[in-house]
Amino acid sequence: MKLSKLIFGTTVGLAAGLLALYYKRDKVVQAPVRKPNTKVFDDFSAVDLSEFTDHLALAAADKTALVLDQMDNEYVSEGTLTTSAFDLPQFKNLVASWNALTPVGTAVQVEARINQGERWSAWHSWGRWSTKSLSASVKHDKEDPLTGIDTDTLTVKDGVGTKAQLRVHLYTGNPQQTPVLKLVAASVKPVHQDLMVDEHAVSVDRVITTPAYSQEIRDPKLAPGICSPTTVSMAVNRQNADILPEELALHNLDATYEGFGNWSFSTAAAGSMGYRAYTAYTNIDGLRRQILAGYPVGVSVQYTNDANNGKLPYVENAMGDTVGHLLLVTGFTKLNGIDYVAVNDSYADSNEDAKRLYRLEQFSEAWHSRIAYIIGGNYRGYERLMQPNRESVELIANDERTAFTIRLAGETIAITPNMVNQTEPFDQKATTIAYTIDDGGQFDTTAQQHFDYADVDEEGRIKLNLAEIKQAHPSATTLTVYVARMVAPTLVGTIALTDQND
Repeated sequence: MKLSKLIFGTTVGLAAGLLALYYKRDKVVQAPVRKPNTKVFDDFSAVDLSEFTDHLALAAADKTALVLDQMDNEYVSEGTLTTSAFDLPQFKNLVASWNALTPVGTAVQVEARINQGERWSAWHSWGRWSTKSLSASVKHDKEDPLTGIDTDTLTVKDGVGTKAQLRVHLYTGNPQQTPVLKLVAASVKPVHQDLMVDEHAVSVDRVITTPAYSQEIRDPKLAPGICSPTTVSMAVNRQNADILPEELALHNLDATYEGFGNWSFSTAAAGSMGYRAYTAYTNIDGLRRQILAGYPVGVSVQYTNDANNGKLPYVENAMGDTVGHLLLVTGFTKLNGIDYVAVNDSYADSNEDAKRLYRLEQFSEAWHSRIAYIIGGNYRGYERLMQPNRESVELIANDERTAFTIRLAGETIAITPNMVNQTEPFDQKATTIAYTIDDGGQFDTTAQQHFDYADVDEEGRIKLNLAEIKQAHPSATTLTVYVARMVAPTLVGTIALTDQND
């Protein structure tokens, strides 16, 4: 890294004399230290509950987490954590993150405010969020001359912000249940540090083995908009989860945004599965550090594979044109003297084709947002959360074995055609019926198998013609059906593919 970049990429306003001393390598005068642009609170055992919280307590089983307080063995309906104010490099944009568990009837809401000179802005909300009910970013933001929020990003209107403060509300409508807050964070895009510059303070030649999924071959009604949940599913399945992209998507809808790409919601979804995850503005070195630590990183890009496009950053070997897309960075390598970024790009036409190499300088231009999904390791003691919420069901065939009734604990679950064939905007009834057969292939994760998608008849039965399926796959013995539902457990059932003449 050049000395000039180190100085001018840090706090500005040094006197000329100080600069002269620094250039002379004076051992007393040190280069100014950059303020971290990301602040993470993830150990609440050090929080002074009497000063910074209202109606919250440390969790009994995890002293680093916060839960609602109890009165007469019932949880209070609402509690609030307010962090102390923290300094940040001057910024225009701020993104908040959180990791929380939200049992049925519970939710969390994260807010932030920013400081500008002697003034504080109003508190702005990222909306109520839960994995057990529809979540939504704010539809009508507060009037505020200093800043405003659009879905997942707080933007300073004039000038810059210099400090921020976070506030988290925990809610329950069930006195026997509480949310559990594991992490809250804020990250800003510094005004005086060009994150587009590759300082190359970190070197790495490593590609992390990671399952690759194409969103294009998933449920057709969801496929166009699930790059973010597909990216997260690859990241968590690379560790010890085994979730389908559709399952993660149907727990990650932003009902206000009417889509699955809310950055804050996406890392919160990973957090709800027991992974330490947050959204951050960073640079290429930030990605290298994560790869060195063993974790792939989701990034928000836009690109074209048409060198004559002129409007979007050109990336050789990319999949097409996109003005907004998430992909997973899995490593860095050099081939024939050229630096490449290894990615799993869900825009590909197949799982096998999703593993790609993009030239580093072209990738860097495509990643102009500098937003990254930092999805780390497991929270100790939260292993049971790392698998998707699924319930086993019976699939009862009609006489022709072409339609199957879903039975859960003796009760019939009816799925209507409208639930399966919804188009945007999706509602709480949106459902995906996916099925796969045991065709002898070996896969590290379930999502790498070949899936087809089924409809239902007017009686709410899944339409599957077993004779045709058996004819196409004579060696298969079992068919597995996944009924993925919006903010509800996935229903899973198996069907024996015995010979029809048996």
